[in-house]
Amino acid sequence: MHITLPTYRSLGGALLVAASILAQPASATAGPAAPAAAKSLASLLTGGPLPRLSEDPQVRAALFDFFGYARGSYTEDDELLLAQALEAISEKRDATRSVLPDGRQLLASMNDRNQGRERGAMLLDKRGAIIAFGLVNGHCHLEGQPLAKVCNPDPTTVLTVFHRKGMLVGEAAPLLAWARQLPPMLALIAGDRETGADGQKIATVEYVLAQPPLPGWNRAQLPPAFPPALLPLLLDKSTVLTSAGAGVFAYPLTLKGKKQNNVLDQAEGRPPRDLEVALRSYASFDTVVERYRQLAKGARVQRNERTAYLDGDMGRGSYRVYIRNTGTDGVMIDVALWQRKLAASR
Repeated sequence: MHITLPTYRSLGGALLVAASILAQPASATAGPAAPAAAKSLASLLTGGPLPRLSEDPQVRAALFDFFGYARGSYTEDDELLLAQALEAISEKRDATRSVLPDGRQLLASMNDRNQGRERGAMLLDKRGAIIAFGLVNGHCHLEGQPLAKVCNPDPTTVLTVFHRKGMLVGEAAPLLAWARQLPPMLALIAGDRETGADGQKIATVEYVLAQPPLPGWNRAQLPPAFPPALLPLLLDKSTVLTSAGAGVFAYPLTLKGKKQNNVLDQAEGRPPRDLEVALRSYASFDTVVERYRQLAKGARVQRNERTAYLDGDMGRGSYRVYIRNTGTDGVMIDVALWQRKLAASR
């Protein structure tokens, strides 16, 4: 087995967590704050059956606290680390709890859709705070035309250990031992005389610093013509889902260059938008709406309990922000721009 020294890959992006749990204000002007105490999973360490880890509100909140909106390419290409981690612990039947000799615990599960080739484990301290997250993955990325997801073959599987600052490599030893214990189906393949050579092996172990303060998107995900003056309308504590310019997708890469059909403008009597960016935030709905009130001073605002609209003019053009609360899927934000001014009634 080859072990790489700590590699701190450039990450940036986030998770599917209940908005009611993560009501965090997103202030671009606030000064540095003292680090908050890590969220605890102590209630899951006391015995009893484990829930489906990926759906447990405490687990989701703790993992959001750990990963933030950081992105990377592990089980998916350039996806939120949080989303990849949750998918890797989504199987309820295989959720396990292991108590280590020093009092730490390991909570683990897998993605059963591929027999556990992708799986995850949380290494917790005695208080139940996450020290590190181990992700068995294939360094997946997009390749070819049309683009398709390509991952390392089983004999060259990777264990990525995401960790908090200050963790020593030796402290992650339980994650390495866990990763080598193959799920039942993969163990059968590895133990077969004919197929064993192609079975899953942890060929590389890498260590990546968890950086939750990183912004959730980058300029390359936006249409080239997106005006710099309107970048503040895109919350840094959010993640870009899609973007388009002149009716053609710019992001994600699997849709790039394809035509975008936006029926909302036609249905509501507006001309087609010139630019659009769709984002998702995991702050509370009220927090997101208030943040946009501050960013778009002078904008016309309409809102109810689940939706809000802000629209206004800037220079020769107009903009519109549509905010929708989807509960556990976060707050959806649609930022649309027109190169000409719209009538106020639209």
